[in-house]
Amino acid sequence: MRRASLLAAAVIGVSALAAACGQQQAGPAASGSPGSPAPSSGPPAAAACGSATPTAPPHRTLTLSTGDNGRAFCIRPGTGVLIYLKGTQGVKWAALKSSSAAMVPAANGHLALMVGVTGGYFVAAHPGVAAITSTRSPCAPAATPTGPTTSNQQKCGITQTFRVTVRVAG
Repeated sequence: MRRASLLAAAVIGVSALAAACGQQQAGPAASGSPGSPAPSSGPPAAAACGSATPTAPPHRTLTLSTGDNGRAFCIRPGTGVLIYLKGTQGVKWAALKSSSAAMVPAANGHLALMVGVTGGYFVAAHPGVAAITSTRSPCAPAATPTGPTTSNQQKCGITQTFRVTVRVAG
């Protein structure tokens, strides 16, 4: 009997999760921080996004990771983009950078990170397109050469690159 009740609870939970999937929460929680632009009723129009997928994150923050590498997103001004790149203590990702003033770095309270994780938070400032990027070398930095020759420097494989494209649609 207990097994049946656990199965029923699991089915109800999955059904509730599926029903809530894709819905944006209305009200003050979805409005972002005070002074930010008013939230829209949904994702940006597909025409404004070009080939990027229109995205309407809950609570106006889109959270990305290394699994999103190479993807394109479309958001509205005022939306935050929080990125976590998991590395190791010896092989970390470089600081995340935005290629355009459409996405500007900002402070937030979510970046007390575990060792080896690189994080960044950007806010969609105005319409435009920005690439947010980082790189890491697959091996630890080489030691400084002690003699006149650099032949003892460590040789490594290909540098890894993280890149997402964010279109800010007005």
